[in-house]
Amino acid sequence: MIPASTESSKAPAGRTGLARHARLSAAGILAVPAIVVPAVLWARITFHLRHPDVDPSIYLTISRAISDPAVGEPFAFWVTLAAVILWPSTHLILWMFAARHPPRGALGRTRDRLARTLFAVMSVAMTATCVGMVLLSRWRLGSTPAEHHMHMVGSYVFFAGQATTILLAALYHTLIAPVPHPTDATAFFPARWRARLGYAVVAAAALYGVIFHVKSMDFGAASSFVVAAYVELETILIIVFLAYLALFYVDVLRFLRERGTTADDAPDQGS
Repeated sequence: MIPASTESSKAPAGRTGLARHARLSAAGILAVPAIVVPAVLWARITFHLRHPDVDPSIYLTISRAISDPAVGEPFAFWVTLAAVILWPSTHLILWMFAARHPPRGALGRTRDRLARTLFAVMSVAMTATCVGMVLLSRWRLGSTPAEHHMHMVGSYVFFAGQATTILLAALYHTLIAPVPHPTDATAFFPARWRARLGYAVVAAAALYGVIFHVKSMDFGAASSFVVAAYVELETILIIVFLAYLALFYVDVLRFLRERGTTADDAPDQGS
């Protein structure tokens, strides 16, 4: 038999391990924007400094910036690191959604089933987002046709996966918003606003998609404006994606405190 003192010492250690993992994942909600936004801005600025005479008609996007190996290699490292951090961080948010999900009786069977199904689909979409981040940063334009193709696949998967995740999150919160919830009343980012902001972000992504498809058309004097809008909206949209993620940080911290997975869970070293 295991002595009682040993058994009691293992339980706090397990809870401490969970607390540490949860806190790291929560920190990742802020770490990802702190990594990606400077990386994106650095890539664009550095490319312009290294290639001041580049033809603007080739679309001076982030993809073009990282086609320079001196820019692309460091960018790939940081974006891959961000993708690795992003996956557990977003799944911590999904855990919060699931743990705070209203009772089935309050939602109704159909609404409850639909809402719960969205958890799994959001997980798939977020996983695709992380994969896309790695692909677009590791394979770049200006090399072989195969690498060019893989970069474009990664770009599509990233943007579509992130927009889909946010759309599904907005739909989920639309489903549960009419149901009163004790924690939602004091949430920093309550369900109705999660839905509204989510739809706004998806609308911005849709606008970017439209401009992406029409950017090569002849708009006369407005063509330069369309091209500039396409180039700048790419960066703006990435920042908006990450800002939506960062807005969950306070609620996740409050959720972890409710679950007892904060630093307060650590065993008392003086006992």
